[in-house]
Amino acid sequence: LKPSGLLQPWPGRFVAQGCKAPTMAMKRTAAVAFAEAGPATRPQAGSTFQPSGAALIDPKAYFAQWQSQALASPSAPSVAAGSMLPGGAAAAEKSEIHLQVEAASAVRCAALVKDKGANFTSLVAIEALCTMATKSSFQLREELLRQQHVKRLCQRVKELIRKPPPGLSLDVLARASWSLVRFPKEVLGDATSTLAPIAGLLASSKATASGADHSVKVLWTLAKAEVIVQHKQLVSKVVADLVADQGRRVAQLSHESLANVLWSVARARLHVHEGDHKTIHMEANDELLFQQATKRIVDELDTCDVRHVADIVVTHNVIGVRDEAFFKAVCPRILLKQKELSQDVMGRVIKAYTRFMIPLKEEPQGFRTMAVVQKGDFIRPSDKPRHEFKKKTYDHPVALYPKTQVHSRA
Repeated sequence: LKPSGLLQPWPGRFVAQGCKAPTMAMKRTAAVAFAEAGPATRPQAGSTFQPSGAALIDPKAYFAQWQSQALASPSAPSVAAGSMLPGGAAAAEKSEIHLQVEAASAVRCAALVKDKGANFTSLVAIEALCTMATKSSFQLREELLRQQHVKRLCQRVKELIRKPPPGLSLDVLARASWSLVRFPKEVLGDATSTLAPIAGLLASSKATASGADHSVKVLWTLAKAEVIVQHKQLVSKVVADLVADQGRRVAQLSHESLANVLWSVARARLHVHEGDHKTIHMEANDELLFQQATKRIVDELDTCDVRHVADIVVTHNVIGVRDEAFFKAVCPRILLKQKELSQDVMGRVIKAYTRFMIPLKEEPQGFRTMAVVQKGDFIRPSDKPRHEFKKKTYDHPVALYPKTQVHSRA
């Protein structure tokens, strides 16, 4: 029997006929299979993969051809780009532990860090720190910091900020620094040296190239760490980019970012010198930023959180900007939702209204003492009863017993 095509004869048949069975390798190595697959031609964009040669029957050769075509295809750069990210994962895909860290609570995230923190990639480590910084109060973060594995995680993220690797983008570093500042000050250490690299990255690139929210996060981090005064030029650059094109990028910011950028600018323009009074040195773009931000807050007042509104009111008091139209517009909203504000925040809001002598009260509802007299079926009579002049009679006291006899004295 002669084998034809891809069919191979069974060796036992040759042995039964007394013929010498041909030698055939039962298993092949990956190198041999990939060599037989042959080089794949560069496909056109949007073309479908078509195996050829040994890839029709060999899974290893099939995978080799598919991988070579995927790398050569111009429409599928995600395979090559994914290897450049930390951990070797594609940007659009997240590992299972990454998804677990995102969905976990702060306490559960700390437990995951204890069990699997040694194997975390840089992205997963930053995400774990962000989860604990977002889903917890400051008191809970103080308790979590007492655990050694949480301290090691903070130290690792701190080193990533001080010496940023080339694979991490500015938005990832902004989230890392924002999360680190929300922990107690002992974690940050020397804020000037720790946050200087990320400030330099923001200053060397376009301030809004990676998103306006990320630039605002960097400014808020510098202001929270009380080192933003050293980066006044950076603040001026970011503000200039935000107010450009009639405030197009201000409309892209979230309400929280609006409150944060106004507070950061107020902290940067505060001039504190030993032996001198505190003064505010505002720039022209700062006034434009405040006007554009307050206009948007008034337009979207119904959907804006009252806590962000209160923060913006307090920021006006810090920087000394009196915007009477804005204060009167947000006044009913603050009074309606004042139960959602803490006593400390509500006290600072009252202080701001008092400083600018703007009343913090509800809108008047007209003359409440006016009444229209109408006749009808009421419980009490509508008309006052007429006064009848009658002779008044008075009741005199009546003795119960007759007068007693007067006896003479002997």
